[in-house]
Amino acid sequence: MKPLLIFTLSIILGSMLTAQKPKLVYVAAGSFEMGSVNTAFPDESPVHKVTVDSFYISKYEVLYEDYIAFCRFAGTAEPFGEIGFPATNITWENAVMYCNWLSGMEGCEQCYTLSREKDKFKVTCDFSKNGYRLPSEAEWEFAARGGVRGKGFKYSGSNDPSKTAFFNENSKAVSQKSGQLLPNELGLYDMSGNVAEWCWDYYSKDYFKLSPPLKPLGPEIGISRVNKGGTRKSKIDFVEISRRFALEQDQKDLYIGFRVVRTRLN
Repeated sequence: MKPLLIFTLSIILGSMLTAQKPKLVYVAAGSFEMGSVNTAFPDESPVHKVTVDSFYISKYEVLYEDYIAFCRFAGTAEPFGEIGFPATNITWENAVMYCNWLSGMEGCEQCYTLSREKDKFKVTCDFSKNGYRLPSEAEWEFAARGGVRGKGFKYSGSNDPSKTAFFNENSKAVSQKSGQLLPNELGLYDMSGNVAEWCWDYYSKDYFKLSPPLKPLGPEIGISRVNKGGTRKSKIDFVEISRRFALEQDQKDLYIGFRVVRTRLN
């Protein structure tokens, strides 16, 4: 049976094993300077002012024990990890399927419409729905910077990454349990380091030259999707908030997980 059919049936049949409801943090609408002037990372320029609407984002990355509940219903590959640790080794495609599944489990509107055309996974998103979805790159960066409470830190929550991020100098390249270090200004944990996080947007190295100032959602077409935050094996420069990474949406990586967002709660 095809994964999308199994996935649809799992929502209809309901749950014998459900994920814990994510703890969400409110992010008030606001504007910020997105990107950096670091010439070593040209895809982060030019720095440009971006405005995003308010939204809710999960305090922690999706945990192994929550994601595996989805896997057992949808018939998808189980993630890498263990209880209390972020789930990784997850494709972008399975991350959006998880979001729809979680929305269904909680009786929310599903944001994503999913289909396959000639073996290509097609996704559209209705950002007005109240269900779970991935953050846009702009939403992710705004939240990582502390939103309207941001103090201009280079890393999420501090200018000293050892206080808020697991990276190559303090992680020993070993997966770390969620929430051990200090949160950022909004109370969000691990947005820098430990595992990178999928965003909604297609990746383009030149997108910031074209990005609209209001609620940017990335290019309309592409091959790879953005992930942000850096990982436990990253060097210090690669866990800065502005760093951008990309991977094809049907590929997975031991160092990439995700956190969820909701536009509204009702």
